[in-house]
Amino acid sequence: MPRSEVRRRPIKLTVQEPSREAKHKGLTDQGSSRQLKALSDDSEAFSLSLKSAFRLFLIVRCASALYSVINDCDETFNFWEPTHYLLEGYGRQTWEYSPEFRIRSWAYIGFYSILGFFASMLTSTKIQVFYLIRLILATFCSFAEARFYRVVVEEVNAHVGRYVLIILFFGPGMFHASTAFLPSSFAMYTTMMAFTYILRPTTQLHRTRTYKAVFWLILGGIAWPFSGAIGLPFALEELTVYGQDSSVTKSGQLHVAMKSRNWQLLRFIRLFEAVLVLSIGLGGCVYFIDTYFYDAPTFVPWNIVKYNIFNAREGRGPELFGVEPWYFYVLNGFLNFNVAFILALMSGLIMVVTAIVDRKRVPGTTRLDVIWPYYLMLLKLAPFYIWFTIFSLQAHKEERFLYVAYPLLALNAGIAIYLIRSLVNHATRALGASVNIRVFAFRYTSVAILVVYSLLSVSRIMVQLTRYHAPMAVYKALWNERQDPVIHSNVIQENYDEQSNPKELQLCVGKEWHRYQSSFLLPNDVRLQFITSEFDGLLPDKFPEDWTVKSYTVNGKQESYRARKYDILTGVHHHGAGMNDLNKPDASVLTDISKCDYLVDSLLPSQTPSNNEPTYILDKAWQKLHCEPHLDASGSRSIARAFWVPGGQGLVWGEYCLLKRQK
Repeated sequence: MPRSEVRRRPIKLTVQEPSREAKHKGLTDQGSSRQLKALSDDSEAFSLSLKSAFRLFLIVRCASALYSVINDCDETFNFWEPTHYLLEGYGRQTWEYSPEFRIRSWAYIGFYSILGFFASMLTSTKIQVFYLIRLILATFCSFAEARFYRVVVEEVNAHVGRYVLIILFFGPGMFHASTAFLPSSFAMYTTMMAFTYILRPTTQLHRTRTYKAVFWLILGGIAWPFSGAIGLPFALEELTVYGQDSSVTKSGQLHVAMKSRNWQLLRFIRLFEAVLVLSIGLGGCVYFIDTYFYDAPTFVPWNIVKYNIFNAREGRGPELFGVEPWYFYVLNGFLNFNVAFILALMSGLIMVVTAIVDRKRVPGTTRLDVIWPYYLMLLKLAPFYIWFTIFSLQAHKEERFLYVAYPLLALNAGIAIYLIRSLVNHATRALGASVNIRVFAFRYTSVAILVVYSLLSVSRIMVQLTRYHAPMAVYKALWNERQDPVIHSNVIQENYDEQSNPKELQLCVGKEWHRYQSSFLLPNDVRLQFITSEFDGLLPDKFPEDWTVKSYTVNGKQESYRARKYDILTGVHHHGAGMNDLNKPDASVLTDISKCDYLVDSLLPSQTPSNNEPTYILDKAWQKLHCEPHLDASGSRSIARAFWVPGGQGLVWGEYCLLKRQK
């Protein structure tokens, strides 16, 4: 086969059919031989349509939006709180939003705030706005997953597509990442959209693939700059793989491109042009929005890179907020994707073994003809390895940093499962197994892997929903305590009693500050306050409230009421005196315990009370309003706390409570 034809072939994985000798080597079960051939035939593999896949993903993503807790305090304070400030006029401000540091984008917050504004017109309380925004996130993710699944079916293999669908659908990591209000989750959506074009073969005829892939990569990179690293193999493919030089239009016309000697230079120009045009277009929009909000020239993606890379060298980087060992992401990956994570890590090795064992899989007359398709597949497997390696080398590690790589993990694992099925077929044939045994092994190898994966994944999701759900339930319980409908009224709809001027109540958190869910879950007359605890880092300050008291006279009597000023830029420009990028505590954000009307606290057996963290739950000055069981992770056995098993042993439980000061 001519080399040029091999290079133009789309990447399709196939399993080699049984040899003619195997079919007639004294075997009596011709039906089993035909069945084995049918199992390896991609054309007969079942696959879902885009709409069906979208609906399937939407079911589980909506469940995540409605029932999962916010696991990351960065999600709460860096994204939900600023959104709450724009919509409701008050909230907590982290140092990242200070005009001095400016490493969070108001463009990202503003987009979802606009969606939240329209959601407010359809709802009566802000807690409903909170869930509607999460459902919007679920919809975005479901569509991106469905598109990603379909392109895997069309461009790689229908079997691989089915494996990817199952890995994404059941993945515990995807369950909470899909509806997390984080730039890394947004970059995960854009990664899946980018790969709907990256997985398609390169072409010389038009620039659609290049421009659309670059568009999604840059959009994700603007939200979270480091996500651009996954585009490096795509750029390499653009410059080294000639790809298709012909296409057929809908009308049946054949278009053929003339191969130029300078095609690589032309490709480089096309790629550079796409990156330049889209970077200026998308980056320019974000630049002007953030410059307007911060009232200073601001390009947040650059500020993020500068802080995480250059400031880190000066001792002012993210390492101040904690470091983790090199194997952190290995453990985290196994918890969130169990066997699929292991297969994703091994996918490159499995591909090499397949290339050695199954040399006849790819026909050709030269060694390059045989190697070339594996080179193309390596370019698709490489992004996961690049991402995992880059972030494993960083001292500061957080689970959300891997969100971008979750769909890539599913792709690598799906390809690995498919190749393992082929290797099992070769192994059983080499051992002289009968066709019946080969059919059984060929059919059920992937089934066994996916069943184990699904059971472990469901078990992990059950842990998240049953053992760590207390914070969400406890904060929502405060709405039952505050029954006045005026309190719950939606500010944007302005359907509340204008003469009402309720007293603000203070809800305090100490050692449980990092599990605070959102001000969206607090009634309108309740404000979050921090009290002293053993935490010695920087806590979020407050945005200046965008509220004022107005008055009017009725029958000679003066009445007052609270109203929005809609002067949000004053709050955006606020810089607290104690704000810093060194994680040094600021005592001015703390409130005296005597001013607290409500308190959220925990009582776990592994906790040791101290002067700064007394056991408030046992204090008679506080009344228990609502308590939920909460797993004591430190006191429980590691395996028992990681996966849900009916009647599991080795678990230690405590209480997570909403307390009210006794009158």
